[in-house]
Amino acid sequence: MGKLQKFNVPGQAHFVTTKTFWNTPIFKDDQCCEILLNDINFYRNKLGFKLLGCVIMPDHLHMIVWWDADEQKGLTISKIMHDIKGLSAQNLSRYLLGSRGVSASTVCQDMSARRGPKAPATHFKRRVIKIWQSSFYDFNIHSPGKLFHKLNYIHQNPVRAGLVSRAVDYIYSSARNYYLDDNSFIEIDYIGL
Repeated sequence: MGKLQKFNVPGQAHFVTTKTFWNTPIFKDDQCCEILLNDINFYRNKLGFKLLGCVIMPDHLHMIVWWDADEQKGLTISKIMHDIKGLSAQNLSRYLLGSRGVSASTVCQDMSARRGPKAPATHFKRRVIKIWQSSFYDFNIHSPGKLFHKLNYIHQNPVRAGLVSRAVDYIYSSARNYYLDDNSFIEIDYIGL
């Protein structure tokens, strides 16, 4: 299968999904979620994109991002995802391999078990864990209606997965921002399209 094509249409937001390697539930560990949040915020400040919504699920991340194409000339969704995934992979590997916590060691054991007999083991030998699948899904949001649809999809993801009964009960979701005005998870940028 070929590489997924990315479109950077000025003025359009991007709905992005990226999955963990072998769908390992790395983000069952709260510290892993915090690391990813810090890395998203680092590049959000450095690159100047807006975060309109997100949810961190046990084995994947959904985000909606937007940037002013006139102010951030040359910025692409591929650059944003490359940087976030690269930095978070380093920081998450360091944490998972160095942690003595039960949760972190369970994640490493789960990753090892998922390797199977034919999977390469080199990502463990070099004291690095492969965190992310190499590509990501990107959808251009072309209207306010589509933005509402994708935000609803993100916010209902933990409910559909059976993790909570109400979207606002899932701590690592921007549903709390939108419905409770609670910025304890992450601060969201509210813009109109």
